[in-house]
Amino acid sequence: MRKLSVTLLLILGFSVFFATATRASEKLPLTTLVLRDHKITINTTPNGFAYTVIRASDGTVLDAQLNDTQLQAKYPEIYDAVRPSMADGKETNDATVWGGTQHVPANALPK
Repeated sequence: MRKLSVTLLLILGFSVFFATATRASEKLPLTTLVLRDHKITINTTPNGFAYTVIRASDGTVLDAQLNDTQLQAKYPEIYDAVRPSMADGKETNDATVWGGTQHVPANALPK
């Protein structure tokens, strides 16, 4: 009886470990942006971002695994919508331009 219990415990332990390892290796998108006519899925790769362009009306994948240059060449209007929403590591001096609007720091507002 004890051997059976130990065996079942080992099988359960291995199944939990390998099921978790399998799920951890699945690539989930970084984010999905929903525009009027398209959905853009953004994934990270060792070479930067990879974009998948999906037609919003029927879910057809138009292009997959595009890099920044390819997205700009094939879909300039989508590129223009996506790029302002990406943060970079540059110093902003408390002022950030995002989506065509300027952020004013709270300490700069009149009291």
